[in-house]
Amino acid sequence: MTQFSIFLPVRNGWPYVQECVESILNQTYPHFELVILDNQSTDNTTAWLQGITDPRVRLHASSESLSIVDSWARILGVEKREFMTLIGHDDLLDRGFLEAVKKLIDAHPGAGLYQTAARLIDSDGRKIRSCRPSPEREMAAEYLTARFKFDRDVFGTGYVMRSADYDRVGGIPGFEKLFFADDALWLSMMKGSYKAADPTELFSVRIHPKSESASLPSAWSAILTGLRQFSRFLASYEDAPSQSVVNSLGAGFQLTYHRNAYIFALIEACQAGRKVAPEKRQRIESSLASCAPQASGQLRGSAKVKVIEALNASPARALVPLLWRAYYRLKSQA
Repeated sequence: MTQFSIFLPVRNGWPYVQECVESILNQTYPHFELVILDNQSTDNTTAWLQGITDPRVRLHASSESLSIVDSWARILGVEKREFMTLIGHDDLLDRGFLEAVKKLIDAHPGAGLYQTAARLIDSDGRKIRSCRPSPEREMAAEYLTARFKFDRDVFGTGYVMRSADYDRVGGIPGFEKLFFADDALWLSMMKGSYKAADPTELFSVRIHPKSESASLPSAWSAILTGLRQFSRFLASYEDAPSQSVVNSLGAGFQLTYHRNAYIFALIEACQAGRKVAPEKRQRIESSLASCAPQASGQLRGSAKVKVIEALNASPARALVPLLWRAYYRLKSQA
């Protein structure tokens, strides 16, 4: 009998956590447990979780306030069933998610990772769009190719793996604010194996203001650290086809994300009503040169960067944060 552990780390997840938990407990496949890791929530989350009487639910509360990295690291030390998956507190599983994954496991017993298709939803649960598709069978190098070409939507929800494999690799890597940590975890699960996917949309990833931390201008420094950590992970990833992809496409991926980090630094400066500090640009340029020497010197080479640089240097800089918010909303729906 295939058994699943579903891990839900949460901090101040109200009101979305209630809908998330209910979507899990309504699964048509009965052989699972829900392990909730509450990180000292200060809203209604803790009180509501403590009122759950369903025997399939285990609640672990932290004794102190933890960073997101330390909170998710707790998963490693928790007893697990044979297979496991992670879910964000604002995301939802369709009723047939686990049942479809069980069929995937039966059809692909040699796979190291399992996934179904998904959709993005807004704050009210309305569908924004379908997520970009994944092939039924995919090797690590194919995943990297799609990731480096930005042909995938990437998130922590919806992937299922063997618990023993998760524990063996040390759990989700402790990258800064978990940026790119899910990429590294999926690649670790696929190493020497492959990912099997069901094309049916069976879970939802919610996009709302509190979930958009990666779009905040202040995130640029953490993104840089995550990029360097991911770069070191890729350098040590022992898979020849994947290394070929890194060599051919990795520099472009790094350049795009470093440009994004620089744009965030520019927007952050605009929010403060000042020009970006030269040392911040130099820090980002130095990081790019370290992660992708082939792209060194190209940080400021895109039209988008040049436009925002010009606005940052002008009295019109106050308009930049407003324009960014409008641009991000449109991009998330594209």
